[in-house]
Amino acid sequence: MRLNPLSGSGTVLVERYRLEERLSGPDPFRGSLWRAVDVMAGDLPVAIRQLQTPESQKRQQALWPQLQALLHPQVPRCGELLELDGSVWLIRDWQDGVSYDVLLRQRRFAAAEVLLLLRQILPVLALLHGCGLVHGDLNPRQLLRRRGDGLPVLLDGGRLQRQGATEPDAAWSDLHDLGVTAVALLGGIAGQDGGWPEHLELDAGFRQVLERLLSKEPERRFSQASEVLKALEEVALPASEPEPGVSVRTSRALAREQGAEGRLWPVVIALALSALVGSAIGWFLLPRSSTADRASLTGREGATSAPSDSLPSAELDQRQQLLSRLRALQVDRGWFVELVDASQLRREPQQDAPYRRVWTELAEQWLARIALLPPAIRAQLGRLKAADWQQPREALLKQGVHPRVVEHLVSAGAQDLLPVTMRGRKPANPFLQLWIAAAIQSLDDVEIVRLKARPLEPAITSLPIPPGGARLVLVEAPAGDAVALGINGTPLMQMMVFGVNGQVEAERGPLRVTRIAPEAGSPLQVLVTNEGVSSSLFTLSCRANPLDQ
Repeated sequence: MRLNPLSGSGTVLVERYRLEERLSGPDPFRGSLWRAVDVMAGDLPVAIRQLQTPESQKRQQALWPQLQALLHPQVPRCGELLELDGSVWLIRDWQDGVSYDVLLRQRRFAAAEVLLLLRQILPVLALLHGCGLVHGDLNPRQLLRRRGDGLPVLLDGGRLQRQGATEPDAAWSDLHDLGVTAVALLGGIAGQDGGWPEHLELDAGFRQVLERLLSKEPERRFSQASEVLKALEEVALPASEPEPGVSVRTSRALAREQGAEGRLWPVVIALALSALVGSAIGWFLLPRSSTADRASLTGREGATSAPSDSLPSAELDQRQQLLSRLRALQVDRGWFVELVDASQLRREPQQDAPYRRVWTELAEQWLARIALLPPAIRAQLGRLKAADWQQPREALLKQGVHPRVVEHLVSAGAQDLLPVTMRGRKPANPFLQLWIAAAIQSLDDVEIVRLKARPLEPAITSLPIPPGGARLVLVEAPAGDAVALGINGTPLMQMMVFGVNGQVEAERGPLRVTRIAPEAGSPLQVLVTNEGVSSSLFTLSCRANPLDQ
């Protein structure tokens, strides 16, 4: 197949990735950004950056292996790197959401929203800087509010680079850009000299942190993202009112916009205020008492509150619907309140109308997840114990699966039940109830595939994985032999390899080729997960490598 370096829509790369729309470029440094689909994965959307200049190609080819190993729920995962007819093509996950520059055109952000955004995105910068990387182009267009969970995602604008040995403070530029972005979202424009914008009023503590982010004076500015996070811990969450003319409901129903990665529906704007909600609101909305529903809506236990009749009728109707759905799903009310309360980033018992609506919207999101469970399991939420999933666990242990691998299998099965930030690990209560529910549901039908690695000729298998599912392959090898593993699938698949004693031999990351030392033992336990939205195939090959060869 002959490709034009300026390939157009409809071009298919390596008989797999079909280009759909050029979103930006071409640019000598950044190249072109394409929206594309993976035809081998049921037209799964992906983002592809095309680089044409030797300088940009050389830089990204050196960075790409490090980016492939960079795993964070708020950083798009990097897949293949293709070299075709003079162009380099970088494949990464598509992010469904709306960019902050689009949101900024809709309205000015409240101080509480911007503070929450900083607290959510600074750990991502800390990870990048800790790996010796600098984003180099942090601005509202490179920040995306993800549709599924409302979290901000940091996109690569094409200027990502390594920190040079002669530039130990290069990370400061990202922090400065973050400060400029924060001020812009608040409705101001930072001065070229780092000065504070006129007419922008802000609480003194928050303003002081932003002024240090904007400052270009080495003795005053922040040098590390962790320093900014620590400073923000001392900042009280501002009590902000919605912008005039922009209600929470209106901003949640923004019209379809062209985002940084195509035309996408905006997510729930009100989720950015979720850090303001505390346990008291949960009690206020859904008391744990078993009295009649109308009596249960009068206020939180032990507090003096106005009767529910003083609330807007629409809000009362919404609460009544929520209670009805809880009853219909047979979900324990007390546990459910704890679940929604615990999902907040900060507990502040304030009860004005916007915060109550946010709590209710979060509750509806949890109900949508819980509805995925069978009725018999839903009815036990809040009372599930470790013993409830021991039978399928013991069955897997008898087949040679290590206990640690079993826990990773359960975590993979809980992907649709738990938020992105909790995936891949066993959480604490009240979220542990959903993890155990996933264990009961997913371990009963686990199919274990066994392969024998032999010298010279590789053993190969191709297996389907359902969306949000996992497959486990046990690879047996002759004693004292290393094993070469090659796993290929979609960019939304991840792999981990465990030794015979449950030790991690290959960390969780994109599908790849790896060599496992003889000390890992036999059988190796290979776990492959599919975080896509459609069933997809993966192929695994294994070959034994005797040490004397």
